[in-house]
Amino acid sequence: MTTSTQQLVDKVIAAHGGANAAPFTTVKIHTNIGGVVWPIKGHDGALADVAFTGSLTEQKSSWKNLFQPGYTSTFEPGKVELFDENGKLLEALTNPLHSFEGHTVETPWTRAQLVYFSSYATWNYATAPFNFLVPGVEINELEPWNEKGETLSRLEVIYPEGFTTHSKRQVFYFNEAGLLKRHDYWPVVLGGSSATQIIEGYKEFQGVKTGTKRNIYILNDADNSYQTNPVLVSIDILDVRFE
Repeated sequence: MTTSTQQLVDKVIAAHGGANAAPFTTVKIHTNIGGVVWPIKGHDGALADVAFTGSLTEQKSSWKNLFQPGYTSTFEPGKVELFDENGKLLEALTNPLHSFEGHTVETPWTRAQLVYFSSYATWNYATAPFNFLVPGVEINELEPWNEKGETLSRLEVIYPEGFTTHSKRQVFYFNEAGLLKRHDYWPVVLGGSSATQIIEGYKEFQGVKTGTKRNIYILNDADNSYQTNPVLVSIDILDVRFE
């Protein structure tokens, strides 16, 4: 990693409160997730008013109240499980990534597949940019990007084999203060379709800053633009707590 790239990485980690986040091992998020993806996949409203708990040391997480009040789920890269309000196992999926082979945006999902997608995606959003420090990550600084008159610094992040995320290669955009404003990726589970997440509404929780208003749109790879309609996924973060 070049010196300038390392300086930018250090800047964005510090801007999001990396030093304050270091002692914590768990993040808990109260959120409301909507958008057109869920009805397309056959699960409209599945993630309205849900609670996410994620490890900050490994890719493990759980949901509470997804699909309906009282339901819970567990996630790790090789397995997901869904339980009812009494703790009875409803669905499980091992090697979940393989179950998405041949999928497009329109392909319906099982409940377990939705658990997998929403779990790894939310874990990644909740841990960026701190997950840039995962062993084996490759980071390259790209040319700055003009976004509606604002110059944003860009980092191309290539995640290692075995790291569960949308796509190995992702691009992150940061404002002058070092805060994440945009995030481009190409989800394998959606057939490699192009998406960008716009991050707004920054708030500080226990010394850690995160965007509380996030909308995901279709990305046009030809000119790096996006349209704000439709909203593929909307994420409204109501509260964050670290432990």
